[in-house]
Amino acid sequence: MSELQMVQGHLAEMALDVDAAALLIYRAAWTKDMGADRVTREAAMAKLFATDQAQQVIDKAVQLHGGDGVRKGHIIERLYREIRALRIYEGASDVQKIVIARAALAGHGGVS
Repeated sequence: MSELQMVQGHLAEMALDVDAAALLIYRAAWTKDMGADRVTREAAMAKLFATDQAQQVIDKAVQLHGGDGVRKGHIIERLYREIRALRIYEGASDVQKIVIARAALAGHGGVS
């Protein structure tokens, strides 16, 4: 199945999503390491993007695995359930958007 171009395309998108999320997380950590008093905006952006991308990656994994992707006890099924909780912990996605918008309005653009 991995030889199919459509599957390869999905795998490439999934890898891109994971790496882009990791870069935002690294940026938030780097900003803090550089002595920033607060990294609220950067942390909110990293959390929102990473959890949204994780949801999309897991959705694609379910599609690629078909019925096995939703079979109880399968790792894809477990991750599918767990990612939903991650989108709620420490503030739902909508709350993260408010944090980001308020920081932008306050002129706290952070590190670019």
